[in-house]
Amino acid sequence: MREELSEYLDGLQEHMPLAFWKLAEIFQYQVFELCEEPGEKKEESGKIYLIPYMMNDAIEDYLILENCRMVGEAVKEEQVGRMELSARISGGEGAYVLVVRQKILSSGEENVFTLHFEKIRECRTCYQYHEIGHFWMEGQEQWRRLVYMAGTIYDKFAYVGEDVCTEGELELLRLAEFAPFRNWSPVRESLEEKYPATYEGIDCMEQFAEMAKDHRYLLLLRLYRRFPSRFLEQWLTKALTSPNREQLYEIILRAMEAESATYAKRDYGTAFHREIEEKRRQAEQRLIREGFAGTYPKYHRGELEIIIVEEHPFTVMEWDHFQFRIYYMVSQVKRQTKCCNQVRNRGFFRGRGRKSWIFTEDGENVADRIRKKR
Repeated sequence: MREELSEYLDGLQEHMPLAFWKLAEIFQYQVFELCEEPGEKKEESGKIYLIPYMMNDAIEDYLILENCRMVGEAVKEEQVGRMELSARISGGEGAYVLVVRQKILSSGEENVFTLHFEKIRECRTCYQYHEIGHFWMEGQEQWRRLVYMAGTIYDKFAYVGEDVCTEGELELLRLAEFAPFRNWSPVRESLEEKYPATYEGIDCMEQFAEMAKDHRYLLLLRLYRRFPSRFLEQWLTKALTSPNREQLYEIILRAMEAESATYAKRDYGTAFHREIEEKRRQAEQRLIREGFAGTYPKYHRGELEIIIVEEHPFTVMEWDHFQFRIYYMVSQVKRQTKCCNQVRNRGFFRGRGRKSWIFTEDGENVADRIRKKR
């Protein structure tokens, strides 16, 4: 593995710190990005630059170049389009030199810049992710959100390792390998190649189906294990939309919430936290004025239930465009409709007497926004 990585960072030596090997991985996957840490720095002392390694809602893992000076200028993809990256490292502790070449594919032109720095180190922090919601696809958003969380755990494990996962997360990530669950992708692209189907994925879903006492889905799972066909996969995928899967959904959601809650919440500093708390207060007051009862983030009024989820920025590298958003997941279930009252987001399941929609803090219907982008 190390011999292979040395091909992507010329000059890489066996004795160099682990952070350099992660830097080589970044060039291997062509995802090198350089972010300058804000703040007043004396010119002679250099600056601090951050290089993202693995950044998602569950973990922020990045490399830090200390006391760094740049010679030349880095260009960004949004300015010139796609680029091919290559790099060379030289020097030693206290005096490293990283030369980066950016070949602009559209024009064939090449840009070169050099980073002189004293030290490289890795910074890694795991965070809660169960209060977060992203909505890029319409329909069955309750399942798509769970798939997103399972994928987030899976990616954390795949890129950083089991050291950043709880025992429960190591079990939960297998859900991403259960094709009928994974088929409710939160994005337009299929997740089939990213999360290949495994029997461990079936095992994981079977355990949850047993906990939910969902005997009908268990029967289908055992049939699928013996005859793993595309037909049965689609049958199991569609079966997840049935109100009969309410309890299964709630048990998986609670399991993910329990594992996520073992981590710290993101800390943005006092000023940003005041802004966030004010948005939450306004959201609650809005619902109370409209006759809803409850406490953040769950409210109800008659046949309606609202679950608030949030979109959180990273704690670093998003200084210039800090964005915290609130989404309202609204479920309506007619009183005469048979359902489990302990389950959240019941209106998102298919069936007579059920209705669901999502809107933003600005009142925009998320489904309308998704349709406009098609």
